Amino acid sequence: LEKKSILDVHLGDQVQKEMSILFSDIRSFTTLSESMSPEENFRFINSYLGRMGPLVRDNHGYIDKYIGDAIMALFDRSADDAVRTSVKMLEALREYNEGRMRAGYVPIRIGVGVNTGMMMLGTLGEADRMEGSVISDAVNLAARLEGLTKLYNTPLLVSEATRNKLTPDAFWIRMIDKVAVKGKENPVLIHEVLDAETPEARDGKLATLKTFSTGWELYQNQQFEKAQEQFQSCLEQIPKDSVTELYVERCKTLLSRGWDPETWDGIIRMDTK
Repeated sequence: LEKKSILDVHLGDQVQKEMSILFSDIRSFTTLSESMSPEENFRFINSYLGRMGPLVRDNHGYIDKYIGDAIMALFDRSADDAVRTSVKMLEALREYNEGRMRAGYVPIRIGVGVNTGMMMLGTLGEADRMEGSVISDAVNLAARLEGLTKLYNTPLLVSEATRNKLTPDAFWIRMIDKVAVKGKENPVLIHEVLDAETPEARDGKLATLKTFSTGWELYQNQQFEKAQEQFQSCLEQIPKDSVTELYVERCKTLLSRGWDPETWDGIIRMDTK
């Protein structure tokens, strides 16, 4: 907010700037929390956030808010910082899960979504209770991307806007789909960041990157039989690639049920998060 002191901040102060926003969330947290007492819930969440929060600050970001087990963080220096933080969080999660399993607890999974865009950063609330927050359509898309990690069964998704702001060759990226999220007509290209994968999964996806891209282009051009062959070839090399499995199933469904070539546009429209 370009203030010298917190004492200079007033309700309604705001500034507009481009930032990257990160959303992360624990998978199936409601089910997990039902098996714990209130005390255990708070101890678990604080243990987890205690691992993740410092990673945001270490990579030049700041936490806008904790939403239960979810984290919303902002990065105003570069998109690289946001994606690097996401990768570090997933690496830290693997180490955290090793400790959980040694203690007899089930491992946890998280999803992370990152988007970049112009947003209004300012103070919201009323005279006796205000907080810093951001207002932007870009915030909503970041949250939707985090939700889409469940559909694609991949830990980290970024938007095309974020992809375009990243330093070239700083990360291994695979474009995976064209999606119109809930409440939006215009689609966005979404990408998964392979740096966040285990070394085995990352190397397998990198080895099949060209074949996958060819399959995706054929799919978009309604050549579903040829596209299925390309995706099937990917699966032969990396059987646990959930994104490729999804495309094989899509091709099979389209080939068996048929489609209208005039209206089919390759866009996945999400009615819900």
